[in-house]
This record gives sequence, C-alpha cells and structure tokens, in this order.
Amino acid sequence: MKLGVISDTHLPNADQDFPEELIAELRKVDLIIHAGDHCEERYLNKLKSVAEVKTVAGNRDSYPLQKKLKDKLTFETAGQKISVIHGHQFRGKNILQGLNYTFVDSDIIVFGHTHRPFNEHLSDKLFFNPGSPTDKRLEKNYTFGIIEIEEEIKAEIKILKEES
Repeated sequence: MKLGVISDTHLPNADQDFPEELIAELRKVDLIIHAGDHCEERYLNKLKSVAEVKTVAGNRDSYPLQKKLKDKLTFETAGQKISVIHGHQFRGKNILQGLNYTFVDSDIIVFGHTHRPFNEHLSDKLFFNPGSPTDKRLEKNYTFGIIEIEEEIKAEIKILKEES
C-alpha cells in the first residue's frame, strides 16, 4: 500500500493550484492523506479526482469545509492503524507528546500545521508531517511525503522544488 501524504496546501492563497509534479506523484499512490488546511473545497475535490482521500479540517480551512470534515480521523489500512490530525489543537504544548497521548493505539500519526517536515519513529509509532508542497513558510523546500506499508513501514519526505 502506497500513501501520498500532504498538508497545509493553503490554496489558492499560497499558490493558484497544486504543482504538476505533485499531482503526477499522487497519481501513483493508492490513497492520499491530507492533514488539513486545504482552505477551499474545490482543491479537495481536485485531489479526490486523483485518488481516494482521507483528510481532516485545519484551522485555515473555510467554514463550510470545516463543517464537513472531522478534526481528527483514525482508520486502518494494510494492517496499520493510521491517525490524522492537523495539529493546531496542540498550540503551546509539546505537539509530539499531545499526539502520542491522543492516539495511544495508532501505528502511524500524520499531522501538519507547522509546515515543517518531520519523519521519525518514536517508541513504536511513526510520527509524520509532510511539510507543504505549496506554502513552505520558513522551510527551505516545498515537500510532500510517501509512506509505503508492506512488511515494514517505509516513510520518506520528498522535495518538490529545491531552493538555494
């Protein structure tokens, strides 16, 4: 099972659309996970035309979109329990500690909000933030993630555009 992971796209505020390279990569996955801050529903619908999408609301999503989406989501795929949350709920707290406490039984925890890529196994869980493919903020590169679940979990942060 191959998962494409994105967050904090902030469309159309950060850019006018998804980068073509990102869409090409997402066409190769079985499932897309978006950790919130789409901003407008039309961009979520575009992702749904590429592959199945599991997503949550972010703090910058439009009010109608926030009403349609859950704040957190847990599901199982390929024998792994995956939890998704935007992460703004942990403002002022240690986000990893908050995530670990909130999703005690999860194998993979996907989050966003910081726009900062993070890919680490802590204890027996994978904590994964793909960064942003459209709004890098203070980060050097535009990024997204790929998680492959086979006998083991392989997770990678992918760089879309290298900035000097």
